[in-house]
Amino acid sequence: MQESFVLKRTYELVLIADPRLSDEESVALTDEFRDMLQADGTTEVTREESWGKRKMAYPIEKFNEGRYHVYYVEADPKSTLPEVEQRMRQHDRVLRFLTVRTDLDLKRAASKGKKKPETATASA
Repeated sequence: MQESFVLKRTYELVLIADPRLSDEESVALTDEFRDMLQADGTTEVTREESWGKRKMAYPIEKFNEGRYHVYYVEADPKSTLPEVEQRMRQHDRVLRFLTVRTDLDLKRAASKGKKKPETATASA
């Protein structure tokens, strides 16, 4: 019998929502997207952070503030992540979002740590 091995990748998804949302509406929106992410059973939200209302560096859709929420996600490449991104793109309360694959950053950091330190040659 063959075991199926699914390679999971780690992602960081930052969502900026409409600043006019109440706290309850903001929680409902973030819960909705968390449930969408985990709907297929292959994606796991490992951690979430709500940063609250923050001033943005530049206006988006005439808003100077936004409600920030961050999801830390483990998913296989064929997960529901693209579908959730499409829904975020179409949602009228989502100003902006960005998904970044973080496992590449971890690999790069690990490979930098494995490099041999350069030895200085002494000239006499």
